[in-house]
Amino acid sequence: MANARRTARKDARLELRLEPERRRLLDDAAAASSMSTSAFVLSHATTAARIALADRTTFVLPADRWDAFVELLEREERPQPELAAFLARRSIFDDE
Repeated sequence: MANARRTARKDARLELRLEPERRRLLDDAAAASSMSTSAFVLSHATTAARIALADRTTFVLPADRWDAFVELLEREERPQPELAAFLARRSIFDDE
């Protein structure tokens, strides 16, 4: 049987322009992690991207807080005239 694990083809490139000090820092950190600089940068950039997007894609609460949250969501709607009035006001982002 041929190689059972297939590696994804890497077609896309990302180029960076950076100061020599930053390049040395990345090279040193990669070497300390026993990784190539490319693998180090990709690994850490991917982790940073997941963290940056987590607030937009994942909502995590402890079980007891989750139950309270769900109860609030399931409550019957109540009119919020003050909120409706606020939302009806002109926004600073509206075109003039």
